[in-house]
Amino acid sequence: MKLSIAESLYLIALDDEEGRILAAAEKTVVPGVIAACILELYLLKKIKLDGGNISVVDTIGTGNGILDNVLKKLQTGPSFLDQINSLSSKFKDIQEDLNALLAQRGILKKEETKLLWIPLSDRMDNANYAFEQEIRNNLRAIVFKSAKPSPAFTILFSLIDDCNILDEVFKDKDELIDAEKVGKEVINRSDVDEHLAHVLNQLKPFFGK
Repeated sequence: MKLSIAESLYLIALDDEEGRILAAAEKTVVPGVIAACILELYLLKKIKLDGGNISVVDTIGTGNGILDNVLKKLQTGPSFLDQINSLSSKFKDIQEDLNALLAQRGILKKEETKLLWIPLSDRMDNANYAFEQEIRNNLRAIVFKSAKPSPAFTILFSLIDDCNILDEVFKDKDELIDAEKVGKEVINRSDVDEHLAHVLNQLKPFFGK
């Protein structure tokens, strides 16, 4: 995956036409992004997960500013879900950080909407759709070609499902039915270890799935 899991989730949650977060993801995007960051830090062996509890084992930066900021705030001891709640309140503006990072990479660009000459609001336009298209292609391959998802795409698919935005990728009603079935099975279909599978399953009731 060329982008972080959090960046990938954010791109899917961003309405391409409106340049704003999809209505369905307004309440879930921040905890979803935080969860994605924590789980990517696990894949990078910066933290350990044991029974849903986090242990920080490596504080050296990853080179990704958003991941590094989350890593600095993580604590050894509190549960995965408790830390999502705690960090969601500390990183309320994480969407702005994602906008800035993705704009810096030339993937998004900020545009001002105006009425005559009066600025009304900012919107984020997709300046290089190839990144999002690759993410969508991989997600669709998991559903329609029975592709075995990598741990990163297992996390991403599961979080997209948790955040109630599967229909952004699978807009056809019949396709969505197939995708929702895969969403229920994707954790078991992949090679994620028991610790990662445990916390991914914890996220389902956390997000109200």
